[in-house]
Amino acid sequence: MKKIINKKFTFPIIIIFIVGILFGIIFLFFINELDKLIIKTEITEYLNLINNDNTNLFTSFITSFKSNFIYITVIWLVSITLVFCPILFFIIFYKGFLTGFMLSSFIMVFGPKGIIYSIIFMFPHEILNISTLITFALIMLSISYKIAKSTYKNDSINLRTFFKKIFLIYIIAIIIMFISSLMEIYFNYYILGILF
Repeated sequence: MKKIINKKFTFPIIIIFIVGILFGIIFLFFINELDKLIIKTEITEYLNLINNDNTNLFTSFITSFKSNFIYITVIWLVSITLVFCPILFFIIFYKGFLTGFMLSSFIMVFGPKGIIYSIIFMFPHEILNISTLITFALIMLSISYKIAKSTYKNDSINLRTFFKKIFLIYIIAIIIMFISSLMEIYFNYYILGILF
C-alpha cells in the first residue's frame, strides 16, 4: 500500500462527480412549477427556522452524521465485496447531483445572490464532506483493484494487515465526517443566522 491511490481512477471519479453536478443543475429545469414551489418553501422555511432559532441542533447533527456515516459505510462495504464496486460510482454521481441541485435551488430562490448563498451554505463542511468522500472512494477503489489483481495473479497478500489498514482508513473517514457534521450544524447554523 505504498501508493494508496491508483491514479487511473482519479480522473473517472472526478468526471462522474462533475457530471452529477451538471445533472443536478439541469434537473431543476425539468421539474414542474408545483415542485419548484415546494423547493422554494422548504428553503425559506429552513432559513426562517434558523432565523427564529427554532432548530433542534442536536437532532440536525445526528441526521447529518447518520447520512455521512451511511455514505462512508456503503462505499467501504461495496469496495470490500469487489463485485458491487460500480455502486461506488453511483454514490459519487448522486453526491454530485445533490450538490448541483442545491446550487441551482438557491439560485432559483435568491437569483444571482443564490450563488454566494449556496457557497456560504456549503463552506466549509460540504467542501470537507465532498473531498473526504471522493478521496475515500478513490482509496477503496484502489484497494479493491489491488485485491482483485493479486487474486488474479495468485500473489500472496497478508489479508490481516491489509484489512487492518482498510479499517483504519474507514475510521479516519468516519471521524472526518463527524467533524464535517459538527461544522454543518454548529458553525453554518450561526453563519446563516447572521445572514438571514
